[in-house]
Amino acid sequence: MSLLVEPPVSPALSRRQFTAAAATATAVAAAPFLLSGTAHATGGLVDHRLAGSADRAFRYLDTVLDAYRQGGELRLAQSYNNESGLMTTAFVYDNALAVIAYLSRPTRENVRRAKVIGDTFLWIQANDETFTDGRVRQAYAAGPMLFYGGGPEFPGIRRADGKAAFLWPFGFGGSAVGDVAWTALALTHLYDRTRERKYLDGAVTLGEWIVANAVSPYRYGGYLGGVQGDGTTRQRWCSSEHNIDVYALFQGLAKFTGNRVWKTRARVAEDFLDAMWNPRGNFYWTGTKGANPADDPNEINPSPIPEDVQTWAYLARGDRGRAVDWTASALAVVDRGGVSANSQLPAGYQVSGVTFSDVSKTLTGPVPNGTGDNNRDAVWFEGTAHLAAALVARGDRSKARRHLNEIASAQDRLGAGQTVGLTTDPNGGRLSNPGEGGTWTGPTLPARSGVVAASSAFDTGFGFGYFQNQHVGATSWYLMAALGTNPYRF
Repeated sequence: MSLLVEPPVSPALSRRQFTAAAATATAVAAAPFLLSGTAHATGGLVDHRLAGSADRAFRYLDTVLDAYRQGGELRLAQSYNNESGLMTTAFVYDNALAVIAYLSRPTRENVRRAKVIGDTFLWIQANDETFTDGRVRQAYAAGPMLFYGGGPEFPGIRRADGKAAFLWPFGFGGSAVGDVAWTALALTHLYDRTRERKYLDGAVTLGEWIVANAVSPYRYGGYLGGVQGDGTTRQRWCSSEHNIDVYALFQGLAKFTGNRVWKTRARVAEDFLDAMWNPRGNFYWTGTKGANPADDPNEINPSPIPEDVQTWAYLARGDRGRAVDWTASALAVVDRGGVSANSQLPAGYQVSGVTFSDVSKTLTGPVPNGTGDNNRDAVWFEGTAHLAAALVARGDRSKARRHLNEIASAQDRLGAGQTVGLTTDPNGGRLSNPGEGGTWTGPTLPARSGVVAASSAFDTGFGFGYFQNQHVGATSWYLMAALGTNPYRF
């Protein structure tokens, strides 16, 4: 789940904060059964009534991906709308999801777009400013932007010196294991679809990076959180969510490379997840401590308890479905416009789903990096899509449809008028802070297309918030769930 912040931006924030503080190249022709670029793939939808909604969601992804470059040019999709305050930030996690969402409806055009993002990942791996180990950073510039305070300036994904433009001023220069694993999962899905060896090679390189940089020496084992913004200092904590990602990736690499060492490496993550299971509560702990100097990384971090660990574990492993039930019950919320405290919904409109963590339902006070107080009833739409995807995987399609239709309702009602892409700034249409004489306003997004991150602003409990802004991650998860795709399986 990508972090959404609003200025001023703290450089300490990161997308994943699951601790208390926070081979010959082979090209193949497109498969003959691919649908035409304009066809409705209703046969794959969990609910055929979502056909129009899914089409509009794909149009949103197309628009965001093409906001600054088109055709076969290397590029990433801007994660949030211009007004979000994150300017042209493109999180690798969100773009990995977009790849898998595109491949969930594998028209020729969708496969082409997925390959554009995948090829950009490969280019990023080969063009880091410092490292030659094939890593990816947390986020890059999708288009031109001038950072807060008058600098630095980024022209887009490719800097003036030819290197990949990772967004270090936001604090997005680190490499989290979850981000690396999701990027590799996307490349593995591309290999599975195209059989182009370069994608599998890129995924293997990322998997080897995880093994080289993140094996935990502490009590519960598993894989550590990655490296900090300096690129070398290792995190001391382990995230259950990260280890789910790694487990699924390594299972996929074992399948496609035929090398059983990946099975052995996957068991390291699986053993960690087994240790994080709470049989009394029927949920997984978030992971282990270690973010603060005083923390003991040999101890389990008991709070907060996040949604994604519960549903993702089921998607990846297919067991302990009780965690899915825990999510559906313990994290259920209904945001009622005009009724829920701090709701940003129109009066008389309500939407239901799940929230980010158990403490999101109890916290009061300001939302981190926001301008208002926490709405304890706010719906996190990406997480609601996680739950729908897990329910589909479990065969509970009726329950999944209810959640999917709630997301489609939000797609229809929320996020109107938001923009993405080049602005009227005379210097190449860059985004820059309106408070400093710049502008965030670009072309308006297609009506009723993207899914906003949240029904109202809320506090995740991990030091960051989510807001009512259209989001590539939420939209991509919605599409995957609606099309019955399990991104962890091949």
